[in-house]
Amino acid sequence: MISNNLRIIENKGVKYIDYPFFDDLAFVKAIGSTRYGGVSSGENNSSMNLGFKTIDEEKNVQKNYEIFADAVGLDCDRIVTSSQFHNDNIRVCTISDGGKGITKQRDFEDVDALVTNEKGLTLAVFSADCVPILFADKNSSSIGAAHCGWKGTFKSLASKTAQKMIDEYKANIDTIHVIIGVSIKKCCYEVSEELYMDFINRFPYINDGKCAEVINGKYYLDLPLINKKILIDFGLKEENIFIADMCTCCNKEHLFSHRGQGPGRGIMASMITIVK
Repeated sequence: MISNNLRIIENKGVKYIDYPFFDDLAFVKAIGSTRYGGVSSGENNSSMNLGFKTIDEEKNVQKNYEIFADAVGLDCDRIVTSSQFHNDNIRVCTISDGGKGITKQRDFEDVDALVTNEKGLTLAVFSADCVPILFADKNSSSIGAAHCGWKGTFKSLASKTAQKMIDEYKANIDTIHVIIGVSIKKCCYEVSEELYMDFINRFPYINDGKCAEVINGKYYLDLPLINKKILIDFGLKEENIFIADMCTCCNKEHLFSHRGQGPGRGIMASMITIVK
């Protein structure tokens, strides 16, 4: 597992992703899980599976959360998880949401993005090829997390999450910083001609040979780069947007990948929290 722009940290047997891009934003912690350090078994679930909606046993997933939280210095009772129906619904979270989806029942559904400005509350979104996007604005001390598969990307969930932070917390569009986390990249994300053309028609500015490309009659999209273009078109500064350099499918031995492993794969979590 080699990266040129991420830190892979191991603590207490758990390997997780840390983002140097947020080093100057001392008020937040942003991390992502890998496949290493949990108790789940099986070729596609091992071992740090954080998805309750998988073929894994619930007790294993619960234990994985306890292990992961301990290794990265978080509290399971202060993590709120998205429910993820591939839509563009966003939940404004408060400290009362802590633990929902992990240590207590979640009382909301159909939410693919979360925002908050409350210290100590951790926002978590899930992925196994889809694009996890983490937001932080020092100006308003607010954060966000979004799950953008192709449907969320097509619905511009990333820019809508930034807008929600502006509306709710008066975040400054010039100071919002964004991490586009590990996800499938163009090299492995072949799509139908119909979906390819739908994206080109909706976002003409992605027809640049980088975000979308036809190779030997096959159609490929780069969802991380498309989300970056969407955010720039919305008004965010390009220098404030970071894209992780690892493809989940190319690194399926280390990261969960739906394309690389099939529907029996585990789930990774990307998390962000306000620490001070």
